[in-house]
Amino acid sequence: MKEGWHLEKYNAIEVPEKEVREAIRAGIRKAGLSVSKKKRRKTGPLLLSAAAAALFLASGIFLSPVADALAKVPFIGQLYGNFDDLVGKHLESQQLITRLNQSAADKGIKVKITSAYYDGAILGATFDVNGKVKGNGSDPPYAFYEIFGGDERISDSKELVRLEPKGKGFTGHIRLYYPASDLPENATFPLAFKAIGETEGAWKFNVPVEQLPYEKLKMDKEVSKQGIRIHFDSMIVGKASTAIDYTAIFPKGGEENQVRLEIYDDDGEIKSLMDGIDLEVKKEGQQVIVKGRTIILQPLNGDRPSLTVYPKVAIAGEDPNQPLELEPFRIDFK
Repeated sequence: MKEGWHLEKYNAIEVPEKEVREAIRAGIRKAGLSVSKKKRRKTGPLLLSAAAAALFLASGIFLSPVADALAKVPFIGQLYGNFDDLVGKHLESQQLITRLNQSAADKGIKVKITSAYYDGAILGATFDVNGKVKGNGSDPPYAFYEIFGGDERISDSKELVRLEPKGKGFTGHIRLYYPASDLPENATFPLAFKAIGETEGAWKFNVPVEQLPYEKLKMDKEVSKQGIRIHFDSMIVGKASTAIDYTAIFPKGGEENQVRLEIYDDDGEIKSLMDGIDLEVKKEGQQVIVKGRTIILQPLNGDRPSLTVYPKVAIAGEDPNQPLELEPFRIDFK
């Protein structure tokens, strides 16, 4: 779990953005702002950038230095129309997005958090950027941010996000998961932008989110192969996303193994996923026990069709493109 899966997929796309992104990374490294590569996490095939973070109390939580009032009312608009976020788009169409108005200014640049959502085990936010933003030529600039102080124990705690043109400024989007088994009704996540385009600075926020109603369904399915066992514990069914929680048991030395799921609906359509999320890793005797989660990043159909799950495990030290395949199974909601 040493390289970000989504970065690997991104770098495989043969477009000019690749050189732009590498140039930005080079600048970040030069400035001493390294992007976390502790764990590998898989996301949907169209996702270019996804943030991941832990949402529990930690040191280094800052409030916005220039914070405006928070308006906790549904927002009707096209905040998520420019981004590959099926969850955000669906919630916005149902008027389930919360409008925010938190601002921070530094180095002649103002960043404003404009919305957020908390659906099941996933969260999202949008933000606007205005001011003296310097990019790389004619290409859109990127923002570099940290979540929870860039804690190296948290996968993808430092990330780049592409800024999209909006009026005289730019807009951006962040999506992250809640990494604990128990989901609080209300939460906040510390967010700090460290660079906007070529400008380094400090734009700090404590973003509030309120969870939408969800269902938690018990599961009791176990698959095993070659000394590896995966027990599927429960499902968290939100308004526009579904999380599957599992417990994986590996032989000693399996801390870096990664559970991967492929999930299809009744029509054979593959579901967009945020995969390989480790909630807890512990050693017991000759075993490694991992509490993990996979999130389906789109709403289930209204009639909740059956899903077919293909569990796989990428074994550390072996070809990640040839994972161990375990027995598939079906989830029937009816």
